Amino acid sequence: MTFPDPPFVLDPPSDGIHYERRDRHDVYRTAGDGPRPAVVFVHGPWPAEAPPLRDSQIYRGYGRLVANAGLLAVVPALPFHAPTDVPAAEAALAEIVDAVRADPAVDADRVAIWAFSGGGWLIGRWLSGSPEWLRCLALTYPALRDDPVVPGRPIVLTRVGLERQELQTKVDDFLARAKDVGADVQVIDVPDGHHGFDALDHTDQSRDAVRAAMAAVAEKLMRRS
Repeated sequence: MTFPDPPFVLDPPSDGIHYERRDRHDVYRTAGDGPRPAVVFVHGPWPAEAPPLRDSQIYRGYGRLVANAGLLAVVPALPFHAPTDVPAAEAALAEIVDAVRADPAVDADRVAIWAFSGGGWLIGRWLSGSPEWLRCLALTYPALRDDPVVPGRPIVLTRVGLERQELQTKVDDFLARAKDVGADVQVIDVPDGHHGFDALDHTDQSRDAVRAAMAAVAEKLMRRS
């Protein structure tokens, strides 16, 4: 089975970006010495027979986008193909995050986790906990569970106006819970965007939303305290 690989709404340049494939994740970074903040992406479920999502143009694009911002990007390959895989995928993601933080190229005290779509099912431990090293939690058109939300780390949520109703209801519930506990949530709206807008909707509105999310994540990571 093959799946279409639509182009990313942005096409950040790849010149000067070092790419490294590791066993369970890929790394994108520009040249330079010293550790730097890292962004760990979290993908949703994907058919086991399909090419891995870390090879898709959209995640390659996001990897380059993060690297061009002077950060280190991590694109994992998670064992996540169906809802029943959530426990195994959660455990694999936690191990990857630990490995990234132990990498000498990474500033272990400045890490962001950025989940897309069903990747939102895997980040409950970071919604209900708030380690100091987690400088930002980003969610793009997320599928969410009813995980507890505690204040402590900034959240950047990209919300699409043409979301599927069952997903939008969960996002609305999440925002209400976050407001009740005083969590710091920055919402980036894409009024005409569909679920997967960054691959599907090639508009200025889409490009502006991706750039805004990237700028928000980078700003929070680059803070020293």
